[in-house]
Amino acid sequence: MNARERVNAYLAGKAVDKIPNWNIIMQFGAQYAGFPFSKYLTDFNYLVESEIMVADHFGLDCVCAISSPFREAEGYGLKVKIPVDGLPVNEGRLIHEYADLKKLPRVVDPHSVLRMNDRLLAVERFKREVGDRYPVIGWIEGPIAEAADLRGIGELLTDLMEEPEFAEDLMDLTLENGINYAKEQIRMGADFIGVGDAIASQIGPTLYEDFVLEREKKLIKAIHEMGARVKLHICGNITKLLPFIAQTGADVVDVDHMVDFRLAVDTLAPNQMANGNYDPVAILYQGTPEIVRNSVNRCLEKMGEKRAMISAGCEVPRYTPYENLHAADEALRAHGAVPELFCAQKS
Repeated sequence: MNARERVNAYLAGKAVDKIPNWNIIMQFGAQYAGFPFSKYLTDFNYLVESEIMVADHFGLDCVCAISSPFREAEGYGLKVKIPVDGLPVNEGRLIHEYADLKKLPRVVDPHSVLRMNDRLLAVERFKREVGDRYPVIGWIEGPIAEAADLRGIGELLTDLMEEPEFAEDLMDLTLENGINYAKEQIRMGADFIGVGDAIASQIGPTLYEDFVLEREKKLIKAIHEMGARVKLHICGNITKLLPFIAQTGADVVDVDHMVDFRLAVDTLAPNQMANGNYDPVAILYQGTPEIVRNSVNRCLEKMGEKRAMISAGCEVPRYTPYENLHAADEALRAHGAVPELFCAQKS
């Protein structure tokens, strides 16, 4: 059973040989493959080759075009600095006042923007080279995350309270663009679209329900109608958001390490799957193989008789010891096959 078969079967409640491993790889991939992170961010060939290399060597069950939160923002005109071997940094804000919204296109043509198109080419190459072995995950920014990229985090959070119409109009714009970007990635061969909406963990459940929930639902519904599944990634403490995230329709929900994994598994809808949630730093990066295996086993215990996938709560740190990442998959393989009756989600 290869990764693609395993993931599709597991999501369908069928028997599998092991629980899928969906760890998020970015900086670790560049480090492992031996090139600066800037190449990963700017040339899809480096991204694709390193993702496949890591998936093959460490037992991952997906390949993903995730890499940078600023690709779409650059399409709107945001200036972004990419260091030779560091994280990209935005150079200021693009949206300073309400009038600036009128200057932005409703939808950006991703083929006309260098790094947006680069992600399309990554998805296309993934599908062509390993699409029969691995599920291919494309990536977009969620409505509030992209709004924060354009407006600034502090400014947007203030807008939610003081200028809600401004915030809503901006999120409506980023939502429309996100749907279009997802469409093009699906057309290139993405089986899943990852939706990164991390800033949502910094607002309370009331603001999430009022401003974010319906937009995420609309986005996810559109992606489903285009034939792909959705992985929703909101890193941070989403404990109080879980009842609302259960309404989004996301197929897979990443759960960070500060959230009680059992609570997440129990709270999400029967047709959703939690993915998490050992600590990527304290366990995966700073721990030992034994600590990693024990942490994976604790997640398996919290999963109980419901279905979930096990990975670090967020991105694998750049200098994670190789033996630790191997240990994560070793623990899943040691756990063994999952029969159909176990996989089937209980009502």
